[in-house]
Amino acid sequence: MAAKKVFITGATGFIGGSVLNKLLEKHPQLEITALLRSPSSAFSAKYSSVEGVKGSFDDFGIIEKAAHEADIVIHTGDISHPGCAKAILSGLNKRTEESFLIHLTGTGCISDEREQTWEGKYNPHVWDDVKEINEIYDLPETAQHHVIDQWIMDASNEKLKTVIICPPDIYGQSSTIGNRATFLVPDYVEAIIKHKESFYLGSGENIRGVTHIDDVVDLFLLILAKQLEGRKELDYGRQGFYFAVSDGIPWKNAAEKINELGQHQGWLPKGTKAVSWNESQLAALLPSDPGRVLYLWGSNSRAESSRAKKLGWRPHGPSFWEALPEDCKVAAEKLKV
Repeated sequence: MAAKKVFITGATGFIGGSVLNKLLEKHPQLEITALLRSPSSAFSAKYSSVEGVKGSFDDFGIIEKAAHEADIVIHTGDISHPGCAKAILSGLNKRTEESFLIHLTGTGCISDEREQTWEGKYNPHVWDDVKEINEIYDLPETAQHHVIDQWIMDASNEKLKTVIICPPDIYGQSSTIGNRATFLVPDYVEAIIKHKESFYLGSGENIRGVTHIDDVVDLFLLILAKQLEGRKELDYGRQGFYFAVSDGIPWKNAAEKINELGQHQGWLPKGTKAVSWNESQLAALLPSDPGRVLYLWGSNSRAESSRAKKLGWRPHGPSFWEALPEDCKVAAEKLKV
């Protein structure tokens, strides 16, 4: 049997690069092609067996061709880029052989959809990808990522099988070529260094779903293994939506701990306190896109990974609190504090 061909986007990113590392370790028999905006000697040296295809997310023809030639596509690149998603689907739909697509999305799609508020209050609702799969599919077009998610769900058919993996905020470090961290903690560290105080919105009871990068990667590899083993236990299309959430963090607790770490590590003044901010203060952190900071540090984003757990996914990485000292230290060092 010929080796399966895999096309991956986002191979130098935090999630995609981490998936690529584990993919090469667990499945050396796969023939892997990666979309690279700027191929580098560092990438070639680390991933000598990976074929690079030069192109950006705007290069429809390049992406379409690479997807058409692949048995499996893992899309972790710009998940909100409609042209890239359309190119991938176009390439896969032109195949005469069976193919498989794993698409990355994020829990921004379910953030405070039921309340439409930014009050930093506790939201008791936890989305469940088994009990509420129809509600997830029917989210409004204004929900983050959701329009493209629907395209992916609707594209699944007899020849093309599609799965969506939906992690929340991710923490921890990786050993990728490009971006080695996500934004929740690093962006927060940058903001509180600039303003010289740790903050939370309102009462700070809003809950952020979180998962360690290694556990997110584990779900990608678990789903891929199930597919390679003959589609064992997998759901596809509208049903093939898998949350990858391992825990929930009240942001006031995080703000207080990061404030403590900042003083201990020397990048916050001694005696600094974590304080409550109002919506206007938080929105002012990014006047060009206030919704982004309100989403990151002022909203609820909670889910139960029922489908992933049915497959056997068991998060085992360090907890958010265990990883937090290193995440903060690395973030501060990058800012040359």
